[in-house]
Amino acid sequence: MFYDIKKLNELEKELSENLMKADSKVYEKEFKQFWINYRSDVPKCLMAIREYKSLLEQLERQNDSKTN
Repeated sequence: MFYDIKKLNELEKELSENLMKADSKVYEKEFKQFWINYRSDVPKCLMAIREYKSLLEQLERQNDSKTN
């Protein structure tokens, strides 16, 4: 489980870059379904990562405000 926002940022950046690179690729017919799945699944993963990261940031702010 990721509890480190820095690691989530790195993962988000890597997935985003890979997704942008995939946009310009043309695949053989036999790989088309894999590409379609990739283009569908990666944005969903990015959305989940960003939402989870936001929740962790909120939790950190709450913990910081309790300790101050």
